[in-house]
Amino acid sequence: MSSARDARFAALLGAASVLIGCQSVGPLAIDAGRDRYNNIIQSTSKEQTLSNIVRVLNHEPTSFMDVSEVDATTTFSANTSGGLSGIGAIAGIHSASAGTIAGEVGNVSGGVSYSEAPVIRYTPLLGQSLVAQLVTPISVDALEYLTESNWPPSPVFDLASSYLTPDLSEFYPALNILSELYDQGSLSFVAAPSDLSKRESEGASAQTKKTSSGTLTLQVANKPEGGKDDALDVYLLPLHRHVRDPGFVEGKRTLQLWVRLLWIYSGSQPKFAPPKDAKCAQLSVSTDPVALRRWDMRLGSGEQGFDLDGIRKCLPNFIELRTMPATASKAVESGLSSGAPLLKTYSALGVLKNATERPHPRFAVVDRSRYEAIRSHDWNKDQDSLGFYTLLPEDENFGDEPPPAKGKENEAAKTEQEAIASIERAGANVFVYDPPSASQEDFVKVNQRLGFLRRYILIVQSDRPPPANAYASHFADGAWFYIDGEDQVSQKNFDLVSLFLTMMAIPSAVPPIAPTIPVGG
Repeated sequence: MSSARDARFAALLGAASVLIGCQSVGPLAIDAGRDRYNNIIQSTSKEQTLSNIVRVLNHEPTSFMDVSEVDATTTFSANTSGGLSGIGAIAGIHSASAGTIAGEVGNVSGGVSYSEAPVIRYTPLLGQSLVAQLVTPISVDALEYLTESNWPPSPVFDLASSYLTPDLSEFYPALNILSELYDQGSLSFVAAPSDLSKRESEGASAQTKKTSSGTLTLQVANKPEGGKDDALDVYLLPLHRHVRDPGFVEGKRTLQLWVRLLWIYSGSQPKFAPPKDAKCAQLSVSTDPVALRRWDMRLGSGEQGFDLDGIRKCLPNFIELRTMPATASKAVESGLSSGAPLLKTYSALGVLKNATERPHPRFAVVDRSRYEAIRSHDWNKDQDSLGFYTLLPEDENFGDEPPPAKGKENEAAKTEQEAIASIERAGANVFVYDPPSASQEDFVKVNQRLGFLRRYILIVQSDRPPPANAYASHFADGAWFYIDGEDQVSQKNFDLVSLFLTMMAIPSAVPPIAPTIPVGG
């Protein structure tokens, strides 16, 4: 009878273990499923972003489909059974013919099954949500958040803004200066309302809008309502306190770049009154363009002994990049030569079109050999600090650059040669080109050409499948497009593009799925 008791005990033990195991199914399901779903959603999201870049490149309509919800129901079941045979037989009697042991025999058997039934909801972007996400301009608040999160100004403004300066030809000279000052740790960007664009009917207090769910959004257009931020203020931070020599090289360079930036934006900024203790007349410092240009040349020379703090007191410490025009009355009151907006941003779709369309694309689609040649240039090797690649003219796709106008071939060739020489020069400044002469025209033209030679993402096109370590890949029209797994610059800027697309997303109005999930052991 001991065998029967053993069988019953084993059956009870098996059933108990199954019941205890049922209580761990939930945590085990999360442990096994969450990472798998997260990885595949992230991987397919990268492929979707790359596919839309390729579509815009080929002048095809974009398509977005989000995985808005995953409800995975897991089922775990187990069973055990046991039995006795040979009841009543006498143990210990051997059967000579069968060679087996006769007597009472017990047995236990069991089974376990596990199943997962996910319910996945796809949400295609259609109708008003599509229009809102793809054509709403990126807000100045978003630009502030990105730059304060250590995204360099070069990719942020070059990808997101259609213009940045009163004169479009000065876009890259201004952006190059902002990039170098930011790299020095001398700049801060702050979104704020502009007093110059405020109408009389507008209240002084800002009313922050909320969605129906109460969460703040970043969908702030270039046309603000009420007291919303409609300007991005660029602040020059104070000089480092530990510096002892008032004529030190770093301080001179910082101040020279700031003076040059003020020169570019002269005639478009609010009135500035220096503090009473400033000795501006003695120093011949003012916001007059002629005085700014003179100080630009002096600070860039080998002259020593400047009172840098004294010069800074006579100059504004911020530049206001308005997204709205100044009112007529305030433009006259402030003596503006132009009250036009200084900063306009693209929408999510505009970011993709601006980055891919000729004559000056920000992304490069190249074959593998050209990709390796671009990355092998000495000035493109520091991937930790660079936010872009700078190409040589032969690296560009044919047809990217329009032919120079008749009669200006020699002038274009001179600009081209100076741009090439500046990037090939050992230890050259990767941001701002400084002309050997005092020519402001050369400064504008060569810095603009350097901007046109920059690429933020290198997309490799190949007839063969991408390497196993590819960061993102997409197959279209018989060719593979991918971003290499070792290309940190392209990966960081690809992530930035994904952020631009995501931050303009509209909260879903579709109610969530309400599945019935059995609980308990």
